[in-house]
Amino acid sequence: MSAPKTTAGIKVPPFTRDDFGLWKMKMLLFIKASNPLYIGILENGPFVPMKPVSESTGPDGSRIPSGTQPKEISEFTDSDKELIRLDTGLMLILADSADKEMSYQLMNCTSGKHMWDTINLIMEGTEDVQENRLDILTSQYEAFRSLPGESITQVFEKYTKLLNELAMKGKTYPLRESNRKFMMTLPHHVEHKSSSIRERIDFTKMSLEMIYGKLKTYEMEQEQRVIIYGSGTVDSKHNALVRSAALVVDEPITSEIQVQTPRAGKEVIIEAEMDSVNLGVDESDY
Repeated sequence: MSAPKTTAGIKVPPFTRDDFGLWKMKMLLFIKASNPLYIGILENGPFVPMKPVSESTGPDGSRIPSGTQPKEISEFTDSDKELIRLDTGLMLILADSADKEMSYQLMNCTSGKHMWDTINLIMEGTEDVQENRLDILTSQYEAFRSLPGESITQVFEKYTKLLNELAMKGKTYPLRESNRKFMMTLPHHVEHKSSSIRERIDFTKMSLEMIYGKLKTYEMEQEQRVIIYGSGTVDSKHNALVRSAALVVDEPITSEIQVQTPRAGKEVIIEAEMDSVNLGVDESDY
């Protein structure tokens, strides 16, 4: 049987235990794209056709107020049947995504919501376990720091992953707070640019991605300066070109210089190698 697809022809996201949070996000997007009504079924359970009931009197003479009650199967309309089938479609999507081990865990589930709740319980644990996980993530956020040698990209990816995991647990931070936290944990080599960004009037309204983009550009510019000038110092253009040439040929740059000795009057050919010069004059020449 081929995998269920949306109108865009996108296949069901395969279930993964290694990154359950990512799978959950993709699956929710797929379910929404497949049919907007699926989300309601996922949260509230399958559709149950109901019919109105007038006020009546019970066998014991008690008053039964008016309300609704489930229809008998014989009372189902075509519209009712169509809505009932939505739950089967949702179950098929979840079953198709599950791996072999998870499929065995879902065999006795009776609805799409039952399957979804079972998957989440197995992967995320009980409510107590989830609260404990939230406490751990919160502690990681509060203690977040960049490590020596990390690039701005590595820091950004770790930080956004942590924020996303917290958001999936229901905890979010104001943009201003998350921005400031990120800026205070950056590597030393982007400290100058970080300070200038924090001083901007619109800093508290900038997205984290925009801040990262500016810092990444600055980091790349600094790396290029090191390649051209070496060690990040501002050398002359001539010295920079000499260093670049030396790197290409992978040999020390030498030049022949003719000098006149003070006493013997003889010419000596010497080699100059970068910053040191060997005159090659023997003491006997004096």
